[in-house]
Amino acid sequence: MSISNVNLPLEQIKARMLSFIALAFMVCGSVAIDQISKVHSENTLMKWSHDSDLDQYIGQQYPLGSIGAPPESKDDNRFYLSWGFNYVRNQGAAWGFLHDLKDSIRVPFFTTVTVLAILFVISVLRFTPLSFRLLRYAFTLILSGAIGNFVDRMRLGYVIDWIDVEWNIAGWYYRFPNFNFADSCISIGVALFVIDAIFLERKREKMMAEL
Repeated sequence: MSISNVNLPLEQIKARMLSFIALAFMVCGSVAIDQISKVHSENTLMKWSHDSDLDQYIGQQYPLGSIGAPPESKDDNRFYLSWGFNYVRNQGAAWGFLHDLKDSIRVPFFTTVTVLAILFVISVLRFTPLSFRLLRYAFTLILSGAIGNFVDRMRLGYVIDWIDVEWNIAGWYYRFPNFNFADSCISIGVALFVIDAIFLERKREKMMAEL
């Protein structure tokens, strides 16, 4: 038996520990950035809030920049893109989905779904091979975003959205629903997952077939 074979399990354990530490730092850093940005948004963009009714508040818009001029009509095909800050409270899921549910249903529903999603992603990460780096980054970003928004729901009873984007492309005008850093992490994570599934998984299957 060679020395390399004896040391292989130990090396694998070290590699997994280092990977776990790196991904844990990635999650903690992402959640920290998300929470700091939300607290700053609430402190600077929220002008008034009711003491008990979460739906009663006044937020402020703060434009950062734009390209082109806003469309003057539905037939206006001029290119337009703008971005800025806009304080919005989201008591539902992405894009305000299910925000009209009663608190007695909405709160336990989203709490249960989020906890199950976090546990699922953690279990998937645990059994994902270290060589699947892009996939591990994807799940880590999704986990970071889920935790970031979950902290909001537990701390405030709603999620703070503060990024505002709208565009007009070849007559297609759209004001994107307000989102936050955690939502961006989830979106990027899903995009990386799709890239891995479409391109890298096929490459891995081809390599396995050639063995």
